[in-house]
Amino acid sequence: MRASMPTVWRGFATALLVAAMAVGGCAGRDRSGEKATRGGPIELRRPVQAVWVARFHYRSPNDIRTIMRNCAAMGLNTVLWQVRGQATVAYRSRIEPWSKEFAHRDPGFDPLAVAVSEAHRLGLRIEAWVNVMPGWSGSEPPPVRDHLYHTRPNWFLHAADGARQPLNDHYVILNPCEPAVRRHIVAVMHEIVTRYDVDGLHLDYVRYAWETTPNARRLYPRDARTVALFRRETGRSPDDDPRAWDHWRANQLTRLVAEIRDMLTRTRGRVTLTAAVWSTPTVGVRDYFQNGLAWLRSGLVDAVMPMAYTADSEALARYVGSYKNAAPGSHVIPGLGIYKHTTRAQMRAQLRRCIAWGGDFALFSYDSLHPTVRDRTRQGVPAAEKALRAVRRAVLGEFVRG
Repeated sequence: MRASMPTVWRGFATALLVAAMAVGGCAGRDRSGEKATRGGPIELRRPVQAVWVARFHYRSPNDIRTIMRNCAAMGLNTVLWQVRGQATVAYRSRIEPWSKEFAHRDPGFDPLAVAVSEAHRLGLRIEAWVNVMPGWSGSEPPPVRDHLYHTRPNWFLHAADGARQPLNDHYVILNPCEPAVRRHIVAVMHEIVTRYDVDGLHLDYVRYAWETTPNARRLYPRDARTVALFRRETGRSPDDDPRAWDHWRANQLTRLVAEIRDMLTRTRGRVTLTAAVWSTPTVGVRDYFQNGLAWLRSGLVDAVMPMAYTADSEALARYVGSYKNAAPGSHVIPGLGIYKHTTRAQMRAQLRRCIAWGGDFALFSYDSLHPTVRDRTRQGVPAAEKALRAVRRAVLGEFVRG
């Protein structure tokens, strides 16, 4: 995109803050009986020292309690707790089905209620981590009939000939250009923040996550309804003005982020909104229509976490610097791919840079530091992997606890 576009989109995003959405009603109490009892959400801390805990890392209340104890013991202050993966969730929802990690059925407890309770008991801040655009993954369709893949097939990406984005080893995604899709996603976010005492929402995959589908950027979405929406708003067709078509598709993601922010402002104004973004903003915009800089500069999000997943500290500096330099004074939290750190020196070098920037970091991910439920399903964990986890914990302790 041209260098002038962030300013254009910044204005566009700001205007969208006043847009009204229909998000549906949700009760203030979740089915487990948990209810918010504190004075309000814990504010975004400076520095943020966080870890991503994926939906693959827990199955039972004991798993959740162990994870939270370990996060607190490591000296971290924020947990990014995944609750939504592919239009399936890991909490008692009235909108979307249970995730495959829980065999698509209620496990007899509410994982998010337990996670919130344990995090706050230990003084940890917890953000509900949601995959925004993924609608499903894998080569087989969802085995549950109440999934959006079956109930709302028109909400997914389609080509001009009506062909649906094919299932593959990665994600098929929802179409953010469709207003009903955006309303549905906002309703999911509304359900989370009004029924659970989370301190923030953390957006992931808030982009066109189509990297394993050939020619996806050219092909999708080109269905008749999406093209008609574009024509209605711009008076053009995609082939008449390809640059405007790209901008418009990107703007639909920005519109979604603005709608989520507006919902938060109207319901729980102190709940924060953060986003995991592509390692560099230029690639994020060019390949995935994700304009994280516009969201950051306009205040649509409180912070971005560039996924600067590399073992090279100089590359980390370039990735994070591309956001910090373009949005000075904004809250940029480096996302460190510690799973790529195989030596003490690599992890130390990256944490030193984070300390020099002010101390913020988010670690991807928890299972690079501690065993998880995945370890129980394996035929033994290699000794080298156990040792590497211990090394990473020791290095982290040098920076977090002194």
